[in-house]
Amino acid sequence: MSQKQMNISGKDFVVADDVKMIADDLIKTDSVLQTYNLDVPKIGYLLVYPNITKHVAGRCIKSGRELKFFSECDYVIEMSGETWDVLDEDTKRILTLHELMHIHVFYDKKGTPKFKLRDHDVKDFGYLIKKFGIEWFENLKTIISSTYDMKPEDEIKIKI
Repeated sequence: MSQKQMNISGKDFVVADDVKMIADDLIKTDSVLQTYNLDVPKIGYLLVYPNITKHVAGRCIKSGRELKFFSECDYVIEMSGETWDVLDEDTKRILTLHELMHIHVFYDKKGTPKFKLRDHDVKDFGYLIKKFGIEWFENLKTIISSTYDMKPEDEIKIKI
């Protein structure tokens, strides 16, 4: 685990250096991410223990003014810690790629960068499916479901 961590309302937030390393590599090497201008925003990476929620493996958050003021981050990518810890390296990379694909950098008329969140879209999922298949998400759902001993009706609520 990284050095910086804090417990807030029964959840442990830990700076995720390993997620950052994977993200940095993906930003440099993934052909789609290279078109996203991800060198512009400052991105923070967190592991949340035991989890963000039992049904969420990861998420990308656009910083509001207050978070930006205190952290200087434009985005925060969170991963559910218990899930992250049991994932294989390939699935960690795919999950990190998916979260990075939510970042949307654009420029106003003056050339100032602006930040938004991209919603899930067919193009993004198509890219992930073409590159990695669909099995990675089914495997992720199985890992989460077994970690929390979920019933089938709860397993369908799992999202990324």
